[in-house]
This record gives sequence, C-alpha cells and structure tokens, in this order.
Amino acid sequence: MTGLTPMIKQYLDIKENYKDSILLFRLGDFYETFFEDAKIISEVLQIVLTNRNGHPMAGIPYHALDNYLKKILDNGYKVAICEQMEDPSQAKGIVRREVTRIITPGTIIEDNMLDEYNKFSCLIDKKDDKYIIAIFDFSTGEIYLDSLDLNENELIDFIINYGFVQVLISFRVENINKKIKEISNRLYTEKLDEWYFSSDYKNHIKESYDMLSIDHLEYTKDELKVLDAVLKYLEITQFQKIKHFKIPKRLKNLEYMFLDSTTIYNLGIVPSPDIKGKTLYDVLKYTKTPMGNRKLSDILIRPLKDRKKIERRLNIVESLKNDEILIRELDEYLSSIRDIERISSRIALQKATPKDIAALRDSLSIIPFIDDLLKTNKILKDYFLNVDLLQDLKDMIEKTIFDEPSLEIGKGEVIKQGISEELDEYRNLTKDIDKYLKEIENKEKSKTGLTSLKIGRNKVYGFYIEISKAQAKNAPIEYTRKQTLTNSERFITKELNELEKKLIISEEKIKKIEKEIFEKFISNISRYVKKIKHLSEKIADVDYFKSFAIASKKYNYVRPIFSDEKTHIKSGRHPIVENFVSEFTSNDFSLDLEKTFIVLTGPNMSGKSTYLRQMGLISIMAQSGCFVPADYAELKIHDRVFTRIGAKDDIITGKSTFLMEMMEMSTILNQATEKSLVLLDEVGRGTSTLDGISVAWAISEYIFQVLKSTTIFATHYTELTLLCDIYPEVITKRVKVMETNNGVVFLHKIEDGVSDNSYGIEVARLAGFPSEIVERSKEVLGKLTDKVDIENKIKRMRNISKKKYKRPEGQLKMF
Repeated sequence: MTGLTPMIKQYLDIKENYKDSILLFRLGDFYETFFEDAKIISEVLQIVLTNRNGHPMAGIPYHALDNYLKKILDNGYKVAICEQMEDPSQAKGIVRREVTRIITPGTIIEDNMLDEYNKFSCLIDKKDDKYIIAIFDFSTGEIYLDSLDLNENELIDFIINYGFVQVLISFRVENINKKIKEISNRLYTEKLDEWYFSSDYKNHIKESYDMLSIDHLEYTKDELKVLDAVLKYLEITQFQKIKHFKIPKRLKNLEYMFLDSTTIYNLGIVPSPDIKGKTLYDVLKYTKTPMGNRKLSDILIRPLKDRKKIERRLNIVESLKNDEILIRELDEYLSSIRDIERISSRIALQKATPKDIAALRDSLSIIPFIDDLLKTNKILKDYFLNVDLLQDLKDMIEKTIFDEPSLEIGKGEVIKQGISEELDEYRNLTKDIDKYLKEIENKEKSKTGLTSLKIGRNKVYGFYIEISKAQAKNAPIEYTRKQTLTNSERFITKELNELEKKLIISEEKIKKIEKEIFEKFISNISRYVKKIKHLSEKIADVDYFKSFAIASKKYNYVRPIFSDEKTHIKSGRHPIVENFVSEFTSNDFSLDLEKTFIVLTGPNMSGKSTYLRQMGLISIMAQSGCFVPADYAELKIHDRVFTRIGAKDDIITGKSTFLMEMMEMSTILNQATEKSLVLLDEVGRGTSTLDGISVAWAISEYIFQVLKSTTIFATHYTELTLLCDIYPEVITKRVKVMETNNGVVFLHKIEDGVSDNSYGIEVARLAGFPSEIVERSKEVLGKLTDKVDIENKIKRMRNISKKKYKRPEGQLKMF
C-alpha cells in the first residue's frame, strides 16, 4: 500500500502480529478498527462503517468497550486490545501503542460480562490411545485434568454436550476442529502449536504455582505438559504470569461418581443451552452467592462415592433443615456476599476495579457474623476454625479506599484522605476551585463596577469572565476577549489562566497519583489471593448446604440411608416434574443382589421415562448429600449412572438413530460395573422389529449376567418380559392403565406385571388424530395380532436357550 499515514502504518505493523484477531486500536476516546476488521465489526455490532483516507473504518467509544466486546466474542471472534502507552499531548511524533491483552470467549474476567455460572474452556491433546483433557475456568481459577479412553465420536459428543465457551486443540488432534465446526460453527476453537507442549514444563508449573516441587502432583508427564500449555496460552493472551489457578483435580477422581455429558443432559441435572426446561439445579437452587451457585452445579455433576463423606454432608444438611432461624439468618447474610472468588482472580491479574475492592471489603465485613451464626450449630460450630477470615485485609481496604469509590480511577474519589499528602494537596485545589472562582468574581465585580460580570467554565473554552453586551465596552484593558455571544462577551485574565493551568495539572496529577497508589495497593494485596479463594470455597459450601436444607424442608424430602445389598424406595417422586404438575403420582422401586434387572413395559406418555429419570436423579441427589423425594429411601452407592434415553439423530454427521443408540450402548457395555445404575429407554427401536428385539435381548443378558448393574430397561418389546421366565435376575414391571368406555386413562403407577398393549392407537387419538384414522388403525391391528401367531411366537421365545457370557479380556474401562 502506498500513501499511508504514519498512524495507519503503525496499525498495519501491529496487525501483522495479530492476524487472527480483531484489532481494537485506541485513538483518543475510541477503539477504532480498519480494513477487513472494520467491515466485520460494523456487521456484528450494527454500527456505521465509515472511512479514513479511503480506508474502511469503524469504532466504538472506549468507555463502552465491555458492552460491545461481549457481542464480538459471542460471534466467535478473538480480540486484541491495543492501547496508547503514552499521553498523546506528551508524545514526540506518533503515539506509542501496544497490544496489552488478547480476549477470547474463555479469557473474559470482567464482572459485567460474566453470569453466575462457570465459563469452562478445554484443551485437548492426545497421547497413544488416550485423549488428555484440561477443563478450566479462567475467571475462577478452577481446573480439571485427566486422560480419558474415548473414541473420536465420543470426544466430539463430549465437547459439544459439555457447553464449553472455548476449545483449544493440540497440533496432534487438529483434525477434530473441522468436525466441531460442522456441528457448532460458533464455538470458538484455536489450534496450539508444538512449542506449547515443551519439555521444560516442570519449572514453568512450579513458578506458576509458587511450588518448590511438583513431584507430589499425581499426574503423568503428558498430563502435566497439557497443564503447562494451558498456563502458557493464558500468559500469552494476558501478557502476564498466571498465579490464580487452583491445583488441578481429576475428572474421574475415585471419590466421585462420574457423570458423562449424555447422562447430565438426559437427566436434566444442570442448565445448558440444549436443555430448554427446568433442571435439578433450578429445583435445588436456594443459594445466595455466586460461588454457591457454581458450587451447587459442581456438586450435582460430581456426586460422592465415599459413604462417610456423604453422611457428613447429610448430617450438616439435616442440622440446618431443623433450624429455621439459623437458615433465615444465614440467607440474609449470604445475600450480601459478592463474588469474592472472581474478584480474587482479578486482583491476581491486576484487573480489579475500585468497585471490586469495595465489594471485597463489604463481603469480608459480613463473614464474622456468619461465623458467629454457625457457632450456634453443634455440627458447624468449628466450621471456620483455623480459617483466616481476613479481617486485616478488610481493615487495609477500609483505611485506603473510599466507602463508595468512584467507578473510574483518577477522579480523586478512590483513595482516602491521609494516604498521600501530594494527592490530598491536589485534591484540595480541585475541590475548592468553585470557591476560588467565586472569590475572583467578587473581586473583579468590586474592582470594575460591572454588575453583570460573572465567572464560568466549560469543557471547550475553560474558565472565562462573561459580561453583558451593554457593559462589555467598559471591560478593563487587561481583559483578553475570548468569545463573542449574542447577548454577551467572554474574556480571560492572566489570573484565571494561571488558575486553569493549576487545575489541569492538578487533575492530571490526581489521575496519575491515584492510579499509581491503587495499582500498588492491588499488587500489595495480591498476596491474599489464595486465602480469599479458600474463604470463598468455605462460603460456597455453607451456601449449598443451606440450599439443600431449604429444598429438603420445602419439598418434604427424606434422608436416604445406604445399603450394600439393595435399593428400596417407597413413594419416590421425580424432583423436577413434581414441581410443575398439580398432582404427581409417586412410585416404589426395589432391587437387590438377586434381582438386579427390571423390564418395564407400558404405553408412550404413561410415565416410563419419568420413572427412569426419577431413579437416576434420586441416586444423584443422595450421593450429592441432599435429602431425596420419597417417603423412604434405602440406596446402593453407585459409581456411575448411565442413561440411554430418547432419540438423538445426528443429522450433521450422518449418524442414524440406531447407530447413535448402538454407540451409546457400546459405551455402557464397556464401562458399566456391578456398582453402576443403568437406565435404558427403548433400545433397539431404530431398526427392524426383529433386529431390535434380538439386540435388546442380547444386551439385557449381558448386563445382568456380566455387568450385574442395577438396571431398568423400559421397552415396547413385550417379548423381553419373557427374560424373567428364563433368568432369575429379571423382574417385570408395567405402567398401570385403566380402560374405560371413553378410552384409556394413564395412571402413571408402576406395578408388577407385563403391559398387555402399547396403546399406540390410543395415544394417537389423544393427540387429535381424525376418528377415521383411529378406527382404521384398530382394524389393521386386529389383522396383525392374530392370537395363534402370538402364542407360537411366545413359545419360540421361551425355547431360547440360556446364554452364558463372561467379560472379555482387556475390556475398555474408562473409570
């Protein structure tokens, strides 16, 4: 390009290093974009596309950056922020500019751009036959790290279903990027080159975590390289060391039940973009703090497996449930606690605002009252024992920062009086400026005798003396004319000029000194970041304990007890559905070591799927430490809950309903154990009837003979109920139906037996089919269901020989 201005040349030089980003280039009070970037943000933000010297240009006000930035990021773009590194009025030549931060959907830290939920990103690498996955939330410092036995299709499903805001892809698995984009083209992805995964990972991790050694971290070399790559990526985008991350946890920690993304979706455990209705999280959410909200979500997707730890949670919940006054007072105090977890991250990143620090101070002021309240509870009385409540930090903030600081640093209303004599001096001048102007006005009026004389100021002309047209001719000779108006003249004097210069210097000094003091203060208190995070975790725990207690009392839940031998539930209820229907039909459930497999039959709309989901949710609630919706609940502790519920055609990747079913069933058959809960709904229906029955039959045999998992298999294939005639492990249940003269009534009650009819025609009638079609369907059904044919088929099914299975050698086990 020829004929470029120095500023555009500077822009192009900087843009050359950030080709993959929208470059927001600071020009005075605006962030400007040029060329192709300008066209993109003009379209995304719906702002005017102009031009500068013939070059496309679009800009946004610097003070409104956050409002626009979120929209750019939500559209899948990466943004590089280029700031002016010197005062334009002091610059010799073109103003020096540098990129100070790169922002992606996963590196947002600003409070007004975040909601209460975790914003997880992931990094994916591969070593041998395992994918190494790091899942992290930059805003909180939470991170999980693990190696998973997944095939490529399972990995893609994992990524799409988890709800990540950003996916980082190692150079070793860059082929998956295309597949991700085929399914979700707005999900932000980025490839990481080989140098991110260097051999010097140990020193870098030690530096990031301030550790002398990382040998105690129980991760493989390749897993630690992935952790190192995450830290490097964040350092590059933030232009600083990352010091606020927590020690990583394993996804498949042996302490926790593992719930895959399919189960989380099928059971509606926590909110996600794909779940339209209410979730278990919504039902149990009586948390008051942002940390409590996130912890509740985490607890529900990571239930415990350790009986002692579950009982400890239940003891706490029960003690709170029985103390309404304590719950009410805790609620009141917790509602005043701000997001100190994310505030601590912003402190560590030197991105905290005066508003953040005031919120931290106010939150720290509340915590001793919460401590006092908990001391009245015999189980929680020592909850904050040996926990630093950070009252010295609160005192430091109170001493340094105004009670209600201005939102912007440099206005003179952030740092308290007495911290800096120099700052106080300049502030006094600006504070008393109106008094000085009034004194000058009175003096000039007295000296000149001009009664219309008054002193004013505005942003364009600064200070001025204004005199009416009639009296302006009598203005003293030392008055210099500045502006002519319709009815008056404006003048300036040497004294006003000097005062204005002093004010400008004072305002600049205030901005500079206050900024320096605040930044030094943030740097000083960054040593408290780990303690703030620890305290925020303790607050989050109290909040979700209380939330469980409130829900358990409000919905009349019962405390579960645990057994190694059986699961027995009396009058169990679906915790989500019962909140949205006027009357919910409760149901019992009972299986033991001898009877492990239920074949459940019944028509569509009768409640089979609700019953399956209900059992899964009750188990998850119990192992999360919450009471459960039942009159009595004796439960086995499960290592996993597997679900195969609902049609899920994958049109984009060309996978049929049956293929998707078989892929999900393959995961279950390869990973379930005798301690798993398996919930199957209509397996085998995506192919021909005979194929479907055959596959479903073989699957069933394998589950109760080899896996020995606690299983409910809901099906339309009544042929499967014949399994109970052959195998003692199997029992049959059906959904009760009442036939009347006006049609069929679904009672939603589970009872022993086999459904006589799928009632598909009755469902069609209820859906509003024309009566002619309903009657014709009955006529055709009568021809198809010849009694002799049915009796012969049953006889053949009963003659199927028993099949003895054994678990294959080297079977894939993910957990």
